[in-house]
Amino acid sequence: MSEVLSGPEAPDARSDRFTLFPADERQSLRLGRFLMAGGTSLLIILALGLLAFLGLLPWRAAVEGAAGILTLAALFFFMFRSGLNLRFADPSLSTEQVGAAIVFLAYIMYHAAPARSQLMLFYLVAMLFGVLRLNAKRLMLLAAVAIAAHGAVLHLTYLRDPAMDVRGAFTEFGVLVIVLPWFAVMGGYVNRLRVRLSDSNRELRRLFEQIEALAIRDELTAAFNRRFLMETLAREHSRAERANEPLSICMVDIDHFKLINDTLGHAAGDSVLRHFAAIAPRGLRGIDTFGRFGGEEFLLVLPGTDRQGALAVAERVRAVTEAADFPDLPFERRVTVSAGVATYVRGEDTGALLARADKALYQAKNAGRNKVVAA
Repeated sequence: MSEVLSGPEAPDARSDRFTLFPADERQSLRLGRFLMAGGTSLLIILALGLLAFLGLLPWRAAVEGAAGILTLAALFFFMFRSGLNLRFADPSLSTEQVGAAIVFLAYIMYHAAPARSQLMLFYLVAMLFGVLRLNAKRLMLLAAVAIAAHGAVLHLTYLRDPAMDVRGAFTEFGVLVIVLPWFAVMGGYVNRLRVRLSDSNRELRRLFEQIEALAIRDELTAAFNRRFLMETLAREHSRAERANEPLSICMVDIDHFKLINDTLGHAAGDSVLRHFAAIAPRGLRGIDTFGRFGGEEFLLVLPGTDRQGALAVAERVRAVTEAADFPDLPFERRVTVSAGVATYVRGEDTGALLARADKALYQAKNAGRNKVVAA
């Protein structure tokens, strides 16, 4: 049975009707695994019906067995759906489910002595559901439970019918003593492989996210890099041209940055770049993009923003920078920026737009720095 996850719904719709799977994704997955096991339980009910039909099992025992299976299924479903399973050390309740299945199988086998050897296969089926969740120690414990339960079944059967095939019973028990512990060891090995694979996948996912971040982020400042800025600008330029919407950019340059490097050292200069990259984007919208264009130059891409709006953003960045205290600099040493703003003109390509912003930036520099100029 494939795992089914509920799709997103409006809050009012969700609260008005019952859904089979809980909203929590992990709980939903646990319930999905339980329903898979529950589907297998239906096969046991079918086997009980077949055995009763063939006269190998009393119909009363078959009905009681089916009712017990359905009761256990309903009990575990309630625990998963109500969240009671979260109070257990293992919220998946794998040990509890497999243990209950083993004990109940033993009860059925006591009443189905002629078909007991065929039903023994269901011990392995029950333990199979614990392989992906339980370690070798837990599986060995369940194997011991199965061996003890089956031994009790054989003993009670002998007390009820001393004429039973004792040699066959010993052979049957010996097979379980050999097979179930071996199955537990191999199941534990498979579980260890699963855990290692899961850990490797998480590590690969983490490394991929790091690589993805490195591909679009500047290593020093953690701001978006030039490549990402150019891709974003090209995309927003196409959108502005297609939808006839405004688009503005703002080129920002840290004033006298070379002097900071020469007098205070490159470590201080790197600190200034990092701190500026941290404070400049504050207050930007989610659709705005800020990044390091190169050296001490930074670029703001402002979709849907006209000339006045871009000037306001640039002025805010300038004022925030002027008022900020930069670590690794003397208290009296203030950092300022100059900014050039350009707004997209229909038919203009991105190169021309950047050139106008750059020209406005140098006009701000020539006007005494710590200024914002619009092209």
